[in-house]
Amino acid sequence: MLTELIEKSGLSRMEIAARFKIAESKIVAWETGVANADRHIVDFLRFMGEGETISNAPAFRFIDLFAGIGGLRRGFEPIGGRCVFTSEWDLKCQETYRRNYPDNHEIVGDIRPFAENPELIPEHDVLLAGFPCQPFSIAGVSKKNALGRPHGFLCDTQGTLFFDTAQIIAHHRPAAFVLENVKNLERHGLPPEK
Repeated sequence: MLTELIEKSGLSRMEIAARFKIAESKIVAWETGVANADRHIVDFLRFMGEGETISNAPAFRFIDLFAGIGGLRRGFEPIGGRCVFTSEWDLKCQETYRRNYPDNHEIVGDIRPFAENPELIPEHDVLLAGFPCQPFSIAGVSKKNALGRPHGFLCDTQGTLFFDTAQIIAHHRPAAFVLENVKNLERHGLPPEK
């Protein structure tokens, strides 16, 4: 199968090895079944076989969850990534995101139905998630405490989105994922350090 994809791509083994900074012997090992080919390279070869040019073929595919206006995405396209799925519930943010990134794919709102059915999300190599930090941030926790509202993982509207993200990661097993950090997230729910 890999040999056929290489032939359809129109690229030589040397060109593929140079693009992905791997030895040609690794490609031969994949073709002979000695080792399994890296998924992002197989996807790249399929893409090339569909008539794309090397200049616009993605080196990897990623999804952008809780995308806001696309801040996390900004760092991944210049290094060869292609966004294949976007989730953002805020309509004004969606509007700005579409202006910033006029993709062909739809921006979905609520991620929860997709977390329950992660097969609806396209295959991807990297998952980006800027999930809402208000239930975890020091300021957000203070505000919620002052209002007598639950915070952290007990906040059922925003705090549980972390677990939805984890379900998507568990299903798709991307090569990497990036979760936006916020002070207090790592230690949320733990007793204070002495």
